[in-house]
Amino acid sequence: MLQKKKIYQSLLLVCFVAVLLAGFSSVLFQNQPVATASGADHITLTWAGDPRTTQTITWRTEVTTEAGQVQYAEVTDSKLLPNATKIAIAEVEQLSTNMGSMSIHSATLTGLKSNTRYKYQVGDGSSWSEPRTFLTAPSKVSGFKFLVFGDSQSINYNTWRATVQQAYQANQDAAFFTNVGDLVDVGQDYAQWNAWFDGSKGVIDTISAMPLTGNHENYTPERKFSMPIFFTAQFKVPMNGPENLKRQVYSFDYGDVHFIMLDSQAGEEASFVPSMLDMQKTWLEKDLQNTTKKWKVVFSHRPLYNNKPGEEGENVRRAFVPILDKYQVDVVFTGHDHVYARTYPLKNGDLVDKITKGTVYVATGRSGSKTYNDTIHKEWNEFFYNPVDEPNYITVEVQGDVLGVKAYKQSGVQIDAWTIEKKATGSK
Repeated sequence: MLQKKKIYQSLLLVCFVAVLLAGFSSVLFQNQPVATASGADHITLTWAGDPRTTQTITWRTEVTTEAGQVQYAEVTDSKLLPNATKIAIAEVEQLSTNMGSMSIHSATLTGLKSNTRYKYQVGDGSSWSEPRTFLTAPSKVSGFKFLVFGDSQSINYNTWRATVQQAYQANQDAAFFTNVGDLVDVGQDYAQWNAWFDGSKGVIDTISAMPLTGNHENYTPERKFSMPIFFTAQFKVPMNGPENLKRQVYSFDYGDVHFIMLDSQAGEEASFVPSMLDMQKTWLEKDLQNTTKKWKVVFSHRPLYNNKPGEEGENVRRAFVPILDKYQVDVVFTGHDHVYARTYPLKNGDLVDKITKGTVYVATGRSGSKTYNDTIHKEWNEFFYNPVDEPNYITVEVQGDVLGVKAYKQSGVQIDAWTIEKKATGSK
């Protein structure tokens, strides 16, 4: 009996040691405690600075005045990262919502190596989230791909989840993604943001999200108007837009493309920023004057050339089209109408005979559950498709002198494909 007891104790000890070793091997960082529930969620990557050398990481916790931390290091062949792991201290701000108060933590990692994959965790210094990775942009980008999603607003965000997850699985080489506004149906209802972020998990914490606001970001649960407070609190994009429109209007560069995000919600924001279109006109002209990039791509939630019966968005068209024409912007991506459509190349509203002499306006469709049956093919449309059968997404690939756009249904069926080509000598 004594011998059997010793054998049993030995077996227990072996099992205990095995468990300890298994736990130790799962630790991401040397000399750090095993990650436990950090209380962090909605972990989001954006760029507030240069995509080659910086990465901004934002997340949410319960209310705290203690700033969170990011620990990060270059990915190596070893499962355990080196002792050279760095720590970045986040800024923390309080956000009051209809679901209660919470803390938003955000840290921008700087001095990163270009074209390098990093592992990171967020936490409070003693407990940490699960490890994730991101890849910095190359110092010289020969080509890259990004994803574009139309309005994701829904009642049930399972549709958005399926769309964004399917798109990323089919395009894991995408450098980042954007959503053209109306991410949620009620922008000041935090329950919807909970569902949106939950559907985005695994994508939004691996590649950067560079979205813009739509009119629904301005709605309260009582269907009154508000500034898009929840949006700007969570998406830490560049602060280079006009005053009173920071993080709603911004621009950034990736490779040889200059990206501009505009705010088309003049009606919803009229009482908050009465001159918002005039402010953007001044800013937009200066911004386009200062770029030397080959490609210029603009985003606006409301379409400048719509697909609803009658005329809509004339004020936005009057404000922006003359400037877009003047600087020969290549493509403008829009949302709001929940259709996929593209115009002929246009200049001052007229068709031009060469795609590089005008601007193509692309309605991006819908990535959520909401559809419209009253949309129509307009005279300016070269292609029109209403995705009532299933949601869709867009890939944009830039390779030197060629910008290629493809539209897919959620299931992967291709809807459309087209390109713009600029000769090396320059077509503009």
